[in-house]
Amino acid sequence: MDKLKVGVIGCGVMGGTHFDAYSRMLDKVEVVALCDIRDKALSSAAARWPNARTATDFHSLLEPGDLDLVSVITMPQTHCEITIAALESGANVLCEKPFAMNLQEAEKMLETAARVGRAIQMGTNMRHMIEAGILKEWVESGQLGKPTYIRAWTYYTDLPWWGPHHIKKMSAGGALASTAIHITDVALWVAGGPDPIAVSGSTHQLFPKKRADTAPSTEALDSYDVEDIAAAHIRLSDGGTLMLEGTWAHERQHSHYSFEMICEKGTICLDPLSILIDEGGKIVDRTPENYAKPEARHSWGDSVYRELLHFANAIRDGSMPSQSPREIRNLQLIQDSIYESAASSREVRFDTSN
Repeated sequence: MDKLKVGVIGCGVMGGTHFDAYSRMLDKVEVVALCDIRDKALSSAAARWPNARTATDFHSLLEPGDLDLVSVITMPQTHCEITIAALESGANVLCEKPFAMNLQEAEKMLETAARVGRAIQMGTNMRHMIEAGILKEWVESGQLGKPTYIRAWTYYTDLPWWGPHHIKKMSAGGALASTAIHITDVALWVAGGPDPIAVSGSTHQLFPKKRADTAPSTEALDSYDVEDIAAAHIRLSDGGTLMLEGTWAHERQHSHYSFEMICEKGTICLDPLSILIDEGGKIVDRTPENYAKPEARHSWGDSVYRELLHFANAIRDGSMPSQSPREIRNLQLIQDSIYESAASSREVRFDTSN
């Protein structure tokens, strides 16, 4: 089969991570199109991919209709328009998170993919970490019994000043939308993909009361309007519970994202990887020995590579990619509902009759 023709829309920090991934699979893909509204970012990307055509307008980039796969790595307020245009041009799309500004946009994107017969994925690379795959295999084996209680967290020590993620009208939200949605996805994926049935959430903003000196400009101080702490209690369709915490305001020495999952016959943890099973009343450690040490952990960039490789292979062989439209919709529904619950101080419940 010929190489997939790839276009990248958004050549900033995360765009560079996608470039690193694509450069490791040049036997399967060819980066032929680049787009960014910033001349410096576009020039830097063009120097890396000198044979690719370039554009500052995504419409002109997509017009030839020759792309098989498009990475959409722009700010979230542009995701819906760009993703729909890319899908309608004939491309399959991986759209980075936050996927959309709200559920209505997300549904338009998913409906378009279904209508034109193209695949769509949300950039949730954590499910492609090797450790996550190990845990999912254990859950699917039945040896742990049914997942019952999940506590998931993302503790970041820095605000994401590399882009305007602190401006809600551009980013859809703060610590929840930008970072905690990652751990939400991988925890639910490992648990078997239950649907949310009710959400109760709260959000808090500590910045600029703390770490104001980290802001790159006074304009950033004035425009900051998102949460830097989010917490939620999420009831699931399988009877389980997900407790979620996400923050940019922690004082840990290093950022950390992980989850613990208590099952009927054992407890597992993502980082550090841990698999503990109750075998006849005795707690047995089934953690693979080669993954018990910190140096065995796999990098963020490696998981993005595996995510894009998986998607490229699915496109090439016509198989279903890892993440279903239902899972993408559920993540957007959870995100929106946490914000709604935080604003109303009420639990948000969903109609599960259908």
